[in-house]
Amino acid sequence: MRDRQQISDMSAEVWSERLFQRFEGNPFPLTGQWELTCRCNLKCVMCYTDPFNRPEKIRQELSYEEIVRILDEIHQEGCLELIFTGGEPFARRDFLDIYTYAKRKGFLLNIFTNGTLITPKIADHLKTYPPSMIEISLHALTRESFDQLTMRRGAFGHCLEGIRLILERDLPLTLKTVGMTINRDEILKIKKFVAGLDEKVQYKFGSDIRPRLDGSEGVYQYQLPKEEIRAIEQADEEFRAERVRQDRCKQEWIDQGKQQCGGGNYKFHIDAYGQLQLCSNNRRQGYDLRQGSFREGFYQYLPEFPCPARRPAAGTQLVNIGSGDGQEEFQETA
Repeated sequence: MRDRQQISDMSAEVWSERLFQRFEGNPFPLTGQWELTCRCNLKCVMCYTDPFNRPEKIRQELSYEEIVRILDEIHQEGCLELIFTGGEPFARRDFLDIYTYAKRKGFLLNIFTNGTLITPKIADHLKTYPPSMIEISLHALTRESFDQLTMRRGAFGHCLEGIRLILERDLPLTLKTVGMTINRDEILKIKKFVAGLDEKVQYKFGSDIRPRLDGSEGVYQYQLPKEEIRAIEQADEEFRAERVRQDRCKQEWIDQGKQQCGGGNYKFHIDAYGQLQLCSNNRRQGYDLRQGSFREGFYQYLPEFPCPARRPAAGTQLVNIGSGDGQEEFQETA
């Protein structure tokens, strides 16, 4: 327990870098994302888990007892960080029990949530057992667009209330936005809004839309074209700097021939039904944790699962296509 407490006092960036250097090349379950449920009180238009937000699928999800047993096995293998996500994790009536059990085991815990179900009681509990980070999705900045995007009236007000409760308790908070065709004009406004909340609140912007779990691809109608994403990033100094940093890092990995994917190496994903997978975006194969052990699944099966992102294509390069005004911008070429 002493080692875990010392690690908890470090920044996530420091301990992850140290441990990654130590275990690089040797599989070790450093961090995992756990999709505890596909249940959600919202119906976001781009949500990839929403097709499984149905009673018959929810009844097939892992029970509390199964989750606790798997948590014990993950802990036994030395995992340090878990991300609890959904669906909406707070939609599980036993979520706080699951969370508290994992917290007492010593895990560094992150929560991905839409924020709308956070109550004073929940916020107080999180204050007693603080997570490493709470990430709340904020995809719009007006009541009309937020309710349209989530397909739930009043969702905007509930989200803002959840954010307020977290801020009042001085808990670590990141707000994040997925850029889409229906919120393209609000992204920079959202970023400005977040900057005005509290200097400690972090902000993330992403733009990838993924197909739904049932295989349907209608969600791609909301995907922003690359040129629009580039324009948004170039319009903001911090976005530009982050893009350059990510591209430089990726090029270094390509040049050094390192794996582009941490799944099966130091990362893993568990879905709501107990399937151990490489990541939330690669569910081609899974290992059933209801039938087998986490140790067997992670070390014997996961490294063999197919992943096109593990190695870059031969000759891949990131070419600087900056405008010539001192700003760098990179594009992947082969």
